Amino acid sequence: MLGRLAVVLAAIAGTLAATGAPAAAHAGGLTATDSRGRVTSVTPAIPGLEIEAIEDGARLRLRNGTGDPITIKPGGGTATPAVVAPGTELTWIDARATPDGRTVAAGRTVTWTVPLDAGGTAVTVTGVLTGEPRPTAAAWWIAAAMTLAAVILLARRVPRADLLLASAGALAATASIVHVAGSTLAVESAPLAGTFLSAAGINLLAWPLIIGGVITTVRGRPAGVLAVCGGAALTAVFVLPDVTSFHRAVLPFAGPAVVERILVVLALGLGAGVAVAGARVLRDLAQKADPPAPADSPALDSPAPAGTERSAGVPNIEPLRATEPAATTESSRAAGRAAEPSQATESSRVAGQAAEPSQATESSRVAERAAEPSRAAEGER
Repeated sequence: MLGRLAVVLAAIAGTLAATGAPAAAHAGGLTATDSRGRVTSVTPAIPGLEIEAIEDGARLRLRNGTGDPITIKPGGGTATPAVVAPGTELTWIDARATPDGRTVAAGRTVTWTVPLDAGGTAVTVTGVLTGEPRPTAAAWWIAAAMTLAAVILLARRVPRADLLLASAGALAATASIVHVAGSTLAVESAPLAGTFLSAAGINLLAWPLIIGGVITTVRGRPAGVLAVCGGAALTAVFVLPDVTSFHRAVLPFAGPAVVERILVVLALGLGAGVAVAGARVLRDLAQKADPPAPADSPALDSPAPAGTERSAGVPNIEPLRATEPAATTESSRAAGRAAEPSQATESSRVAGQAAEPSQATESSRVAERAAEPSRAAEGER
């Protein structure tokens, strides 16, 4: 399992390196800034000429309702100069008006102007960039780190860590989806469908991977955890460039900035936490699926003797049979030792009985020798 996880993560890293997807994580190429831009006046006013700042000032949009072409003077970047025919409109990024790449202190305003020519009449478009206070970046980084740590610690304590990772991965995917959708809705200069697909990027692989992994995990299969971990890692890597939301005030998101920051914290913290904790959970699941043999029964795992065969899954019992003669011999020896005293006693009895006749004969001989002198004296008399 761990080998497969490594392969998945390597494939993820290779895909990201090849596509460079995270570099354009925000929809429509928008970026987080410190100020908002708006148009304050058009001088002189030309009937039918409309110009406005969209996407928090990132772009300008001009609608030409006059009978003459409108020329945008050079100086605004690669998009200028440009000519807008009557009855048409143009949306462009003008370096003179965009807040991207410019630092404006909170509460301060910076004035900008864009010169036009309307049928030979010089027109000046005036606007301002208004700075907004930055968030406390450290607090959001701490929140992301605590989210990551919480997933890792809980995965070590709960009895079903696989279900915990599945739930955390699903929440990370949900946060990522809402984040991409909100970023897409903030774009006014491109079609929604194409913008969403472009903003989703490699998440189009990560989201199905997590969803499928959650379903498989609920069914009790370890492969589901592997899929969730891979998808979560993708989600965390992809959302990483969006941590600029922790440092900038104005975010390209169709909703409150605090909601966008919470979504980034969840996608990053939960995604990274699931990817890190997943290695240990997968190892535990693998050990449960294939437990080691008991240490006190080595005979069951010993190889079969040469010339014998055994079926898969059937323990080898030949060594047990081979030990039977040895056990019998040992029993015989023990019985022999127990019988030795009785055998010695019986031998003594037999020897005593065999010695009785010889003892009687010897006694008779001694008595005869003692009687000989008395017999000799009796003969002399």
